[in-house]
Amino acid sequence: MGRGERGAANGLLMRGFPAVRGLRLRFGRGMSPLHGTCRIIRPFLSIWPIHDMILLILFLWGGWPGTVLADEALYVRQYRQARPDAETLHKAGQQVREHQNVTLREPTGLAPFHRQLQPLTRGEAFCQSCHAPLPHGKKLRDRTFLNMHSRFIACETCHFRPESVQLQYDWLDYPAWVPVQGDAGRFRTGSQTDNAVSLSGTVKIAPFSQGVPALARRDSDFAREVEQTWQNAAVPERSLLKARLHTPLNRQGPECAACHTGKQPLLDLARLGASPAQVTAIQQHIIPQFFARYRSDEERLRIIDILR
Repeated sequence: MGRGERGAANGLLMRGFPAVRGLRLRFGRGMSPLHGTCRIIRPFLSIWPIHDMILLILFLWGGWPGTVLADEALYVRQYRQARPDAETLHKAGQQVREHQNVTLREPTGLAPFHRQLQPLTRGEAFCQSCHAPLPHGKKLRDRTFLNMHSRFIACETCHFRPESVQLQYDWLDYPAWVPVQGDAGRFRTGSQTDNAVSLSGTVKIAPFSQGVPALARRDSDFAREVEQTWQNAAVPERSLLKARLHTPLNRQGPECAACHTGKQPLLDLARLGASPAQVTAIQQHIIPQFFARYRSDEERLRIIDILR
């Protein structure tokens, strides 16, 4: 790293991270207190951009300090304790730089799965601070079915599954932020379903821990803290924030059979209010069985295979 690059690194650190203002990066003899850190990151100098080097330095210093409060949601506590590894920071930095100038598309006007007539709302969930109400779009094969679930299942039900923690799943009223009693009217099964009867998009099945929602609330001090940090941050700090927000989460959700099965399903449908007939219909649904036959993303199956 030459003199100009050292100056750029110091400048970015001081502008983007006031906590390290006054520290200097030096490589070679007469090193600063960053001596040990510099020795660790030296092998990466020729292959990583300067932004990623700054993120790695911050990670090696212990990440982004934060106070963990006992009364905060389980996800928020895990976020504050998150220390992303170097590879995660590198990927986050790439994604932030690639999506700095994103233009939101106008609604296409196409009705989502099950032809729900009421418009989708944006913003009741913390995840929707960044993600769209219909977030799944990469896999053409099953994205419609996954997006259909997003109307009545919280993102964290599938993507927040912390180890060594027993979660319970209940219906959550997002505006009131309280659990609500489920009943058969909240489920859509069978050929006689009347799609003209709307379902509330603000009541969803969500994870609870010790009787309280385990997910972050959109209208909370934590959400406002994240939003303010993102708006005022440079690329390195945004990258670290993105990495920490996603560290407690699983990018890949559970397989369809995790719920659509009668053998230890993820969700206790009867407890959530489904009738015996609805429980059977959901657990024995033919579409998840069809998807289970795929062995790879490249494999192609015919519709007639559903009948077999």
